[in-house]
Amino acid sequence: MSEPGLSEAARRELLPTGRLRLGVNVANAEMASERSPGTFEGKAIDLARRLEADWRIAVEIVPFAPGGAILDDMAAWDAAILAVEPSRLDRLHFLPAFATVDATLATLTHPSIARCGDADADGVRIAVVRGAAYTAHLEHTFAHGELVAFDSPKAARAAMLSGDCQFVAGIRSTLKVFAHEHPDVRLMEDDILRVPQALAIPLGRPHAQAVLEAWFQGTGIEAAAS
Repeated sequence: MSEPGLSEAARRELLPTGRLRLGVNVANAEMASERSPGTFEGKAIDLARRLEADWRIAVEIVPFAPGGAILDDMAAWDAAILAVEPSRLDRLHFLPAFATVDATLATLTHPSIARCGDADADGVRIAVVRGAAYTAHLEHTFAHGELVAFDSPKAARAAMLSGDCQFVAGIRSTLKVFAHEHPDVRLMEDDILRVPQALAIPLGRPHAQAVLEAWFQGTGIEAAAS
């Protein structure tokens, strides 16, 4: 017998192992963070619990860090909560965004620069995370500063602290914690962009797409403005 609200065809596409394996980015603490081994909390986890309750299914949290790593191992999950980014539309179908996070820059060495755009200057190195939505945005909008890609937010922040890079890009809420730990670090006054976050599934799963869209419309969850 299929779960409430799920046709057999949708169940086969969405729950091939009998449970929903949900990929989440635990490097974005605002969306998902591991508070103790195997225990997660955040906006993405709240959405997962809503799916569990509404469909009476088991949701297995599959953690990744950073978010771009989710796309490198698409066989490990059935659905994922990701930043909505145009370069990902060739692989993923996104539901409407249910949350947003802000991305900005932080610096240790440029007290005269207060806004993100002013960091786009010749000779300036900006540490970014490979595969992050804000990295893709900077690649398209920054013309002069050099983007130096790292595999994790922690590595990017370390590069800025060491002086290898003058700025680091990241989620504002995460960089606020970083600045609290390192009082000499200062965040920019503005943001690189506001990053919409949404539930996504791989393309080519029409039955799962249809039931997820119907479910989202019926939840009463307000779509987040991008």
